[in-house]
Amino acid sequence: MFKPYFDIRDVFRAPRLALSGKKMMIQFFGLLTGYLGFLILTYIAYLLSKMSLPDIWESYRFFPLSDFAFTNWYSWLIFIIGVLFWVFCWLLSSATVGKVTYEQLKGDEFYSAKDSAKFLKKHGQTVLASPLFLAGVAFILIIGGIIIGLLGKIPYLGELGIGVFFAVPIFAVALVCVYLIFILVFSFLLAPAIVAATKEDIFETIVQLFSTIWSQPWRYFLYTGVILVLAKLGAFILGYFCYRSVQLIYWSCGIFMSAKLTDITDEAFSYVTFPDWFFKFFTNIFPGIDFRFHLPETGWQGFLSWSESISAFLVGITLILLIFGVLSYALATLSTGQTITYIILRKKKDEENLLERKTEEEEEQEKIEEEEKEKAEEVKEEQKTESTETKQD
Repeated sequence: MFKPYFDIRDVFRAPRLALSGKKMMIQFFGLLTGYLGFLILTYIAYLLSKMSLPDIWESYRFFPLSDFAFTNWYSWLIFIIGVLFWVFCWLLSSATVGKVTYEQLKGDEFYSAKDSAKFLKKHGQTVLASPLFLAGVAFILIIGGIIIGLLGKIPYLGELGIGVFFAVPIFAVALVCVYLIFILVFSFLLAPAIVAATKEDIFETIVQLFSTIWSQPWRYFLYTGVILVLAKLGAFILGYFCYRSVQLIYWSCGIFMSAKLTDITDEAFSYVTFPDWFFKFFTNIFPGIDFRFHLPETGWQGFLSWSESISAFLVGITLILLIFGVLSYALATLSTGQTITYIILRKKKDEENLLERKTEEEEEQEKIEEEEKEKAEEVKEEQKTESTETKQD
């Protein structure tokens, strides 16, 4: 049973709570689904930029994550849609992990994936709409600035108007817009946790975003910084064990397969073409500290039989999924930590213990019990009436 301290000590429980098959699988499928959508749309964007499919595959394979050489606006539009799809999948999976965490903190260790899917179906639109609403308001304010710039081109009056109204309202509105963008950035982390713990609508979620960061800024940023460090450290440790496991397979199976396994493995690693910055960040314990594990060099080009080629492809896909699994643990730690953080900050700022709030399931159960009780009383009344009428006859 989770006994909260309602301080930073609770945050350090995030890696342990995130180390759950259920949470990691939810985060994994969200990450994988979003990335597959991004991959397909990015390939379409390159095809519309007059690149051939073999050239795209030769240049990027499964990871078109750099050098976006699009030649027209609609290719960029499709690419941006792919990025947004990936972000939306991440937000939804984060909210689902937050909901599972919230129920676990309340004592329900058996909150199922089916229940979390029902929650997502009902409240997923709030998770997506909250950042979109903030982005929309910021966009409108920026458009307003562009319009003011156009009016400023009017001879004499436009120039004088800029000078007279620069402080109020131009600077004031710009300051609001900058703060709005600041909140927008952190809404991608905090909004899923707010919805998971409170089931609020869009308006209330946005209010909670502003009030939480405004009233508890140092706590929120301190806790979030600690969570990011824990997520990075946890991902490194899990990645290290996965790396050693692959080495063990290579050593034990290679006793008899020898050169054949070497060729298959080298070809398999040629499919794992993440950018260099990705490997440098995730295979090192922390940036600036040279304590890392080194992955084999990719890009081997040799001749394999058809069966060896299929084997190498399948091994390559497996290695990619392993990397996604490690990332899923980091993201699950982040989602779990943000949920714990919001519960702490809600207690600090409003003196409300969200863990004592009734969940939808509990409310529905109480409603069902009340209806059953009312029906039982109605049946009793009917039986009493019938008994009275029988005695009168």
